[in-house]
Amino acid sequence: MKKIIQKISAAISESALPEKARAHYAAGRYKEASDLFKELLKQSADAETKRCLADCYLQRAWAMAGKGMLKEACVLWENYAANAQPPLQAQDVYVLWLLAGKNERKAYAVLDGFNARQLDEEFPALAAYLGALLVSGASDLLPHLPQDSALLKHWDWVVAALAAYRNGEPERCEQALKQLPFRSAFRDLRTLLKAQLLDGADSEQAPALLAKIPDESPYQPLAKACLAYRQSGAEFVASLSGLEHNQRRIVALAKGLNARQSQLLETLIKPGEPDAKTRFNLALQYRDVFGSDAAQAYCLGALAEYPGGEKDYFKHFASKDPFEENRLQALLHEQAENGYDAGFFWERCIDILKKDRPANDRKIALILRHMADKAHSAEVAVLLADSLEYDPSDLQSYLKLLTIYQEQRPDSVQYAHWLERGLQRFPDDTDLLVRAAKSAASRKAFKKAAAYAKALLKIDPVNTLAKHLLFANHMAHARRLVKAEKFHLVEKEIQAAEQLTIDKSLRRQADLLRGFYLWQAEDKAQGLQRIVDTLATLHDDPVNMHFQAQIEAGLLELPTQGISRALPAFKDYLLSAPQLQRLIASLDYYDEQLDDRSLLFKALDKVKAPLKKSVEWLLEHETLLLAWCQTLEAIGHYELLKHCAKMANARWRKPAWLYYQRVAECQGDASRLDFMLLFGLQLALEEARAQNDHKAVGLIARLLERASGAPEHLPIEDETDEFEQSPISDDPIEDLFGPIPDAVFKRIEKKIEEIMRKRGPDYFAAQIMRQYGEQLGQQRLAILFMNQDFLWSVAILAGAEELKIEIGVGFDDILARFEHNSPQYSLPFN
Repeated sequence: MKKIIQKISAAISESALPEKARAHYAAGRYKEASDLFKELLKQSADAETKRCLADCYLQRAWAMAGKGMLKEACVLWENYAANAQPPLQAQDVYVLWLLAGKNERKAYAVLDGFNARQLDEEFPALAAYLGALLVSGASDLLPHLPQDSALLKHWDWVVAALAAYRNGEPERCEQALKQLPFRSAFRDLRTLLKAQLLDGADSEQAPALLAKIPDESPYQPLAKACLAYRQSGAEFVASLSGLEHNQRRIVALAKGLNARQSQLLETLIKPGEPDAKTRFNLALQYRDVFGSDAAQAYCLGALAEYPGGEKDYFKHFASKDPFEENRLQALLHEQAENGYDAGFFWERCIDILKKDRPANDRKIALILRHMADKAHSAEVAVLLADSLEYDPSDLQSYLKLLTIYQEQRPDSVQYAHWLERGLQRFPDDTDLLVRAAKSAASRKAFKKAAAYAKALLKIDPVNTLAKHLLFANHMAHARRLVKAEKFHLVEKEIQAAEQLTIDKSLRRQADLLRGFYLWQAEDKAQGLQRIVDTLATLHDDPVNMHFQAQIEAGLLELPTQGISRALPAFKDYLLSAPQLQRLIASLDYYDEQLDDRSLLFKALDKVKAPLKKSVEWLLEHETLLLAWCQTLEAIGHYELLKHCAKMANARWRKPAWLYYQRVAECQGDASRLDFMLLFGLQLALEEARAQNDHKAVGLIARLLERASGAPEHLPIEDETDEFEQSPISDDPIEDLFGPIPDAVFKRIEKKIEEIMRKRGPDYFAAQIMRQYGEQLGQQRLAILFMNQDFLWSVAILAGAEELKIEIGVGFDDILARFEHNSPQYSLPFN
């Protein structure tokens, strides 16, 4: 029974053998397939089986060649040839494999069997490689090539061209190359020689010529070497990295490089970008190659990036002069983020330069501007102002000062001072003229604003801002004429406004004023209809219609009851995002023209109900609502601001929304904020810094300054007053947490961000109060909380505790550090 079962099993296996072989073959498993096909051929000499076996050998040969195993590839190809039917595939490649494997005997035997047609027409790639071998000196090939082949005929011309090239006879070389036909096996060699024959005037054409040689050409490595030879500097090094060692050696010899230069090149072309230390040490090691002065100049500049090389620098290079020594020390301290000492050495540089004034004034100004780039914002303005005393011709310094005094530390007096000085120096600068025009318009000095606008239009005839300012000036003048009942002059002003090539909405505003003029001076019914029709073209919603009608009527001191009745009802209307954006634009436009904001408040109160309802509907539009809150804060409408900010803060929980909510709650008076609200703002400030939300940082920091009773324009970010400087260290965070590894510190920072994001600053503040308030007393804790470094230290401790990381610092350590070495503050409400 056992023997019967074995026979049945063998029979089943034999019947499944063809299917297994075909499955392996279809899946590309050619080794397994070839073994099975050989077994099948023992059973039956089937032609299809033999064809499949031959193809398995061929595919395996290709795979071996791809791995660089050329001898194995040749054996497999020979097995393929033994099983395949003519014509055989890859004969030309087989010859190349044999030659690459140094098996010339077999290669020559195959070549002896080729006729001219096969070599020239069927195997053009083989002919090209054989031609390249002939060029490289493999003359043993010649007897084995068909004597009537085009390859040998063209070889005679190539020999003549190469001889002429070596003898420095470019014209004779050109004549020989011209005889080579377009499809010659030597066509890429012809391109290569033509590139080499280009003289100095045409040498820039060489890279384009060499680029025509295809990647698969046997002359491509030589083309790369020729291209590298023609290059210099970083391009030369980059090109060399793509060459083999022998090629690099030949190119270096051709360039006339000595052994040290070649050694440096080999170091430079190693894979990977060398770091600052490696580059510095290379400059030192090969200063004989670069030249001592060049190496010293490079190493001096590199010290800013690699301060650890200072000792080696002074060991190998003598100091040039005191200025360079101090400049180097300043750069090193900057690299170490030691701004105080860097400033000291920059000041010494300036003192040295002052000995030769005014010749060094420009250098002094440049140093001061460099210091400004690194300084805290409280010092930037002083440094820039000082730089302009030495070099008043730097426009960017004026613009930076204006930005500081307008946005970062608002100061109208300083802003006006630097704007005036800038205009005196650059009367035709469009940026300064724009600022001057806006400044005059905000002061309601419409004549000055118009004068600046006209000056702008002379320089830039299509300047939109200038046209808008002139338009506003004409409109304001027209309103004054209406109120003065000088009706015969009103139309002239309106027409002057319309003549400016401005957008359609402003033209319609001019037409709206014309309606009010008609209503007041000529025909009330006609004027009212004109007002209603114009408002309908300006707005597609009743809220904006009523708002603008209230404003325009108020500007003319006219009653609004009749106009309100003629306009569509707005009580339950919900504004869309574009409609709220239009209202924001209207508020900004009219706020620039009004002497006080009572009229804006009256118009907003008129449409207050639909505005409040619309905010809930628009909560998906965060950027728009931020702009809405910014506008409401600017005009001081805290009721609408509180409504919007409270809803948005509940939705997004971001520092900016907390800021607007707190501003609304205290009606813009920061002294009304209690301790818990201030602490929450301190945490929000740290969160905004962690998120790189610079705008929120500026807003919250200025609010905290006002709450602390500090002068209005103290530093707003990463700054401390001189009385906050610790006598022990400039950085209490470094004192307390310096030993913590960077990787651990980053984990703690991420945990702090997570706490703030999930729980919010209010929850965190309450947690700290519960945990430590009873122990210290609220007054004592409140004094400490006015120090931002203390807050951040407590947050680090809380983050470490959440992660259960032992950092070796407790609350008592933090308390001791700040109570003993930090100034004491008084809260604004004490």
